[in-house]
Amino acid sequence: MQDCKPFNLDSLLLALQNARHRQLLLLCGSRSWGQAYFQRLAQSTEQLILSDDSTLDNAVWPQHLHQILGQEFDFVLYDGYSGIVPNKLAACTGTVRTGGLLVLLLPELSNLVSWCDPALTRWLSEGEQATQSPFLKRFAHQIQQQNCWIINESGETNLPTQYCADKSTLDLQSQTHLVALITAHFQRASNTPILLSADRGRGKSATLGLIAAAFADKQVILCAQQRRAVQNGFKHYAQALNLTVPAVNQNHCQKLSYMPPDIVIATKPQCDILLIDEAAAIPVPILKQLLALYPNIIFASTLVGYEGNGRGYTLRFKAHLKAEHPHFLDLHLREPIRYGAGDPLEQHMRQLLALDSQYSAIEPAQSILEYSEVSRDTLIHNEALLQQIFALLVLAHYQTSVNDLRQLLDSPSNRLFVVSQHQQPVAVCLVGLEGNLTSELASKIALGERRPAGHLMAQQLTQLLGNTQYCTEQGARIVRIAVAPSHQKLSIGSELIRFVMAQLNSQVSYFGSSFGAQSQLLHFWQQLGFKPMKLGFKQDKASGEFAVLVVHDSSKIALSAEQDAFTEQLFFALSSLYDRLPWTLVRSLLSTLRDRGLPEQLYKQVAYLASKTATEQQIAPVIQQVIKAQPSIINSLSRIAQQQVIQLLLQRHQPKELAKALKLESKKQLQLAYQSLLSEVYAEITRKNGPY
Repeated sequence: MQDCKPFNLDSLLLALQNARHRQLLLLCGSRSWGQAYFQRLAQSTEQLILSDDSTLDNAVWPQHLHQILGQEFDFVLYDGYSGIVPNKLAACTGTVRTGGLLVLLLPELSNLVSWCDPALTRWLSEGEQATQSPFLKRFAHQIQQQNCWIINESGETNLPTQYCADKSTLDLQSQTHLVALITAHFQRASNTPILLSADRGRGKSATLGLIAAAFADKQVILCAQQRRAVQNGFKHYAQALNLTVPAVNQNHCQKLSYMPPDIVIATKPQCDILLIDEAAAIPVPILKQLLALYPNIIFASTLVGYEGNGRGYTLRFKAHLKAEHPHFLDLHLREPIRYGAGDPLEQHMRQLLALDSQYSAIEPAQSILEYSEVSRDTLIHNEALLQQIFALLVLAHYQTSVNDLRQLLDSPSNRLFVVSQHQQPVAVCLVGLEGNLTSELASKIALGERRPAGHLMAQQLTQLLGNTQYCTEQGARIVRIAVAPSHQKLSIGSELIRFVMAQLNSQVSYFGSSFGAQSQLLHFWQQLGFKPMKLGFKQDKASGEFAVLVVHDSSKIALSAEQDAFTEQLFFALSSLYDRLPWTLVRSLLSTLRDRGLPEQLYKQVAYLASKTATEQQIAPVIQQVIKAQPSIINSLSRIAQQQVIQLLLQRHQPKELAKALKLESKKQLQLAYQSLLSEVYAEITRKNGPY
């Protein structure tokens, strides 16, 4: 065993400190050697050890990233023998202080491809085995390409003789300029929110503290999910006002207070300006509530893909801001302050984890599009293609994390299909193969006794009515479909799904997908022949949407029983669980349901009520029964009648809640609305079913 660190490492660290840089150092060898070497290297400095080794003092292996974010250390050890989890690795990068090292403990690089990484099982479904990791193969190649600092247990090292970089000093010019800009904005314009984004280390939290200090006479609340995540903001606030920096357990400093978002919403405290740090980690529905309460608000977040809801924040929430506050300020911090420009650690991790993937748009030319399947082996040998495909996947989905890169490369059940133009990907479809499980396991899944990894769609379909065929036969779940913005509205996504189905049709018994229920998205899948089979019972934390599971009607497994059960469940829950679904989404769901015969007695009742002046109490239950028997009728009604049927009769909103939207200010207007609605429904059932 090597007993001492290389003679020039101290001078390299000193040069790092002068340049305000950080570095990645690989310790390649056995676990015990690497841990002991780190302890001698870090000695008594502030350090963080990420490891699941229970024998290692002060080691942590957090389940949630917020447990380590917002802290800084001189030396951070990531014990690769605990498993390479990209989200964790990316997060701990942000905890390394200027002049410090992120030390990554791994086996010898030459053994990395065949190494049994304990984290690999996270990306395997039940019944799958993997003897190697394409992700780690790429990882090892990228490490060698980047000429990282390496110390091997054998005694070999890859360290520069000296670290050449200019001396760097802290420059707060960009933050000072931003503070002045935001201060002037709040002074001249009220009720106009600000979106502040930054890469990690750009001084976003410090900027929030300086903004609070600029309004020292105002009540300012600094909001985040964890108190320690905003300590840097409190620090810069106190220093700017010559105050004592508060401890991490103190929630007040002069007129600046800390509150988590749920407490702000529950208590609605008096507040002149609300500052939200790491907004991307807060569910979008909560952000919308905070915006409604405090229009003078700054949403600040790090956008590197692992802060939580990430893309949900940028895609969904930014669109909401544009619609509700078209004059909001969209600001970005580019220059780092926690470390110097050109920081090696940042550059290494961006390349290793494809954090810099940026899509290169091209002009559409449909005549030369090529549809093909791309293997995982192709991806790891074509870095440019991998970066473009991953950038497309990130661009199109609101919950992409760094872990998804490993999922893409290491999951054996994944199949990737691409549309290319001049060898440039313009659309991508990621498919997961599910099922092919034993009858015994399928029966346990049906009873809720087992929830094996993967097979998400197969399990959900089996648990609808206990049909184990969904688990014993093979299905294809369309995990993600992404089309470049330049090539949208050209039916390329639809054609790609048809291509995928043609390629896999002989291998699977059914095709399905799951996504956040939106009217437009549902219409897209409906046009392709997919029908809803289940609507989730919980709203997604990031989007606030219920997930809808759809299956293509070409399924080799009979779907009628599950479709009928979905109809019953939907109508049952519309007045309770789904009473706040947008009525346009409910209309889309209803239009996918199967029509049944209209009972003769019901037809008689409608005809009778249409011949006289009927009361609301007589009309409402009858129309409800008609729509339940023949949901397609909703499509033929006028738009206002559709809204009345859905919100008044199915979701059971009170008329006073809808007075403005449906012009129901008086009892007479409500009565006339019901009578008009009955006339439309009667005319339509007469057209569909013939005269009574």
